[in-house]
Amino acid sequence: MRATVGARWAVVLAAMLGATEAVAQRPRLPFPMRGANAEPTAAEREYTAGEVLLRAGDLPGAEARFVTARGLDPRDARPVFYLGEVARARSQWPVAEARYGEALGLDATMVEAMVQRAVALRELGRPRDAVPWLRRALQRVPMLGEAQLDLGLCLEDLGDVPGAIVAFRAASARLHSDARAPLSLGLLLGDPARGPSPAERTEAIGVLREAMRRAPSDAAVLGLAGPALRRLGEGRLAVDALRRAVGLTPTAALRIEFAQALWAAGDRGRALQEATLASRQAPGDLSARYVLALMLAEQGDRAASATALRAVIDGAADPALRERATAALRRVAPR
Repeated sequence: MRATVGARWAVVLAAMLGATEAVAQRPRLPFPMRGANAEPTAAEREYTAGEVLLRAGDLPGAEARFVTARGLDPRDARPVFYLGEVARARSQWPVAEARYGEALGLDATMVEAMVQRAVALRELGRPRDAVPWLRRALQRVPMLGEAQLDLGLCLEDLGDVPGAIVAFRAASARLHSDARAPLSLGLLLGDPARGPSPAERTEAIGVLREAMRRAPSDAAVLGLAGPALRRLGEGRLAVDALRRAVGLTPTAALRIEFAQALWAAGDRGRALQEATLASRQAPGDLSARYVLALMLAEQGDRAASATALRAVIDGAADPALRERATAALRRVAPR
């Protein structure tokens, strides 16, 4: 199955950036205020203090505050919602989904709980169950860009590409400074597996440019936009994106993408240098060695290419990579 935008984000964060865990700080909808002159209740004071701790990363301290607040006012949905946020920060998705559902049982109008429950359901591999919650949230707050973005991700998971494109376009228009929506739209529109039309190709390039403009120092955004632009034939723009990404986070995975962009842009000498560095930086990354081998073959160094390809064949755990390397070796060093 083709990797969706959400899966590609995970790959970049884990492989390209070397991240072990990344919990995005999502914009929140403000909860209704009780009135400027209203004295906060004891429960409100507890969960307000807990949210400060949550944002500071003190999950045990935040959790204790939310549990206390819940005990002080069992009818208030907000402490329960925040317990879901603690579980989400720990990637405890079944617990998070249950807490958001419990919060909605106490307050069926809590839009943020609708959106976050949908996020948890998608993380649990249940995008079909997530979609109704996102649509319900958008009925209440039509301009909610976060819900549009999550809806796009769920629809893409479900194979509804036209629906996902509509949702990503809406999210991009509403989240004016957020790079995720135009990036998601550009990756989907420009996906070579779809065979984008000329109009879609033009739009994909434009929104990927916009994503780079919105996040000029975000290695994840640049690391995803660059390869997509290379596949769309925008070699120089891809080089710019990946040069910046490597400068921010010089991992082997980003470096090998940079090498391929340089190659596509015609800078073969620099491309070989970067591919060699990537192969040395991560000797166990046989995909980097495979790319280097192909470049060496194109440059006419068939012996070095054959040596690299044999190493890939001998060490690759991925059957598809091993098969590609075997086919390339037959071309480079036919018997």
